[in-house]
Amino acid sequence: MRPVRSHIHVLHCFNNCFKHAIVLPSLKKEGLNNTQFCNYKPISYLPFLSKLREQVVLKRMQQHLDRIDSIPMHQSAYRKGHSTQTALLKVMNNCLRAADLGKVSVLCLLDFSDTVDHQLLLTRLRCRFGVVGKALDWFRSYLHNRTYSVVYGSAMSDVVQIACSVPQGSVLGCLLFVLYTAELKHIAEDLGQHVC
Repeated sequence: MRPVRSHIHVLHCFNNCFKHAIVLPSLKKEGLNNTQFCNYKPISYLPFLSKLREQVVLKRMQQHLDRIDSIPMHQSAYRKGHSTQTALLKVMNNCLRAADLGKVSVLCLLDFSDTVDHQLLLTRLRCRFGVVGKALDWFRSYLHNRTYSVVYGSAMSDVVQIACSVPQGSVLGCLLFVLYTAELKHIAEDLGQHVC
């Protein structure tokens, strides 16, 4: 597919002062042992102004994606009129229909949440979703040189560089993750598997 010129007009860089997150560990639910690390989930806080700027880009990016109609048809989460509920209904319906025909169903769940390769994501944004020029430069700047520090009680960790993944707690993170994983359907189809 030939890249479509993106209509996402934004400044070509995302300020470094907006790229540092403060991560606060929070117990997953009350009553859990607070001495066990596995009982905590990280809550990431980003600067308020960075989220405002991301909202503008999200709106423009969504308009661009709607115009080129490139979100996978069966993508449920983070898509208008679709939800995890519609995804579960589709999976349940397909399993019940297969059972009625005497077929066996297998469900494979993959977790890619911490494995988003920035260069691969930028390549997909350019080649598959037509994000080019200054818009692509903005996303490159948005993803690169991100850091975080963990705060627990009165202690703060050293600054840690983020080498991969989309920014947790960000406005754009969910959409970027969807665009990153959009190829999975085509990969499965190329391997001869039915993807619903």
